[in-house]
Amino acid sequence: MMYRRLYFIILFRVLGLLVNCMLLAFIWFKYQDVLILVNLLILLCIQIVFFVRKLNKVNRDLEHFFSTVRNHDSSVKFNSRKAKDYQKLYQQFDNINKDIQRIKIENQNQDQYFKVLVEHVAIGLISIDSKGKVLLFNKAAQEIFNKLYLYRVEDLDRIQDGLCNTILEIEPSQKKLFSLQRNNELVQLAIKATRLKLSGEEIKLVSFQNIQQELDEKELDAWHKLIRVLTHEIMNSLSPINSSIGTISEIFKNQPEGSNISQEESEDVVTGLEIIEERTIGMVDFVSRFRDLTLLPSPNFKQINLLERIEQNLKLLRENLQEAGIEVHVVHPKEVLEVNADPSMIDQILINLVNNSIQALIGKEDKSIIIRIIQESEGRVLVEIEDNGCGISDENRDEVFTPFFTTKKSGSGVGLSLSRQLMKLHKGTLSFTSQEGGPTVFKLHFNP
Repeated sequence: MMYRRLYFIILFRVLGLLVNCMLLAFIWFKYQDVLILVNLLILLCIQIVFFVRKLNKVNRDLEHFFSTVRNHDSSVKFNSRKAKDYQKLYQQFDNINKDIQRIKIENQNQDQYFKVLVEHVAIGLISIDSKGKVLLFNKAAQEIFNKLYLYRVEDLDRIQDGLCNTILEIEPSQKKLFSLQRNNELVQLAIKATRLKLSGEEIKLVSFQNIQQELDEKELDAWHKLIRVLTHEIMNSLSPINSSIGTISEIFKNQPEGSNISQEESEDVVTGLEIIEERTIGMVDFVSRFRDLTLLPSPNFKQINLLERIEQNLKLLRENLQEAGIEVHVVHPKEVLEVNADPSMIDQILINLVNNSIQALIGKEDKSIIIRIIQESEGRVLVEIEDNGCGISDENRDEVFTPFFTTKKSGSGVGLSLSRQLMKLHKGTLSFTSQEGGPTVFKLHFNP
């Protein structure tokens, strides 16, 4: 036992008190000798005093130890004291002090590490309490807002109106874009937030990421892709038009004055004009499809049952699915999942994606399409459309949502790009995962 010596000392003193009391009672009833009784009483008092002092010493040392812990003073050494009865107890006090000191050093090191980490990251961070007081304003945030110090979040309105409200109103599940004018330069900020509780107080941590460069690169890349597609389509139309015009021009140039055009030459002229007409109609159709991509109507939002919409569209496509020999499985939760969306636009997206899956399954065995409806956290809903078709090759993966890009002979290349834009109108996203050889999964994310 760790405190066996102390245990025996207390036991010995208690027995001594008991024996003294018994002797005192015996002398009182048997002999009634006053001198012996007085001596025994004095001895009893001395025993009680020493016993109380012994116990009080333990109490004083415990109180001293707890006081040092409460005051974060781990420098006091208990093991150096002379009382041998409590050496093991004092040793435990010193071990606890060492552990507290070690934990304190580790916490300080960790705190220093996170401070350096927060200052090192390229993302601006601001933390505010429930009263709007700024607790953290890192170096990246100072550079973004061109401000060295920030004491209250309301001070951000001096930089640009509306910035303070944007930070206060953003919820942890949201992501907002904010356009900031800084030194006559437009900066696009992606803003996200999270909440945490420290010592019972709610803290809001807001991050700011300058995505202007990424947006510029994406915009430039989109322009390159669009110019490439437009150039391809226009050249495909102009080449036969130029050739036909050249042929007709040669026929009339080589024709002598006053001579009549032969039947064969007349047929060549008619053929050339038909080619010009056909390609002109094609270019008009191409421009019309391009205009449809850029002039989308506003959604007419309603609460719709996703399962009902999917089953209704599968009925419309039943004949195509049966001809292709494709089985469709719909996996959904028991509860009814509704989203706020435009029914006709959602129908258009679903039909486009199912038709793409049908095309991808041409020439495959054991054809199947699986449609899943999944309830995600915080009210988000996910719809997955998976097929076991040929998949999407690595070189085509980045071009899937490019307008007019298609690998099909009869495809227009508009469906997926249009579907993605329709999902953006619903504040949702359209993405996919695929590998060459399949499967391919298109994902519709509906945000609350």
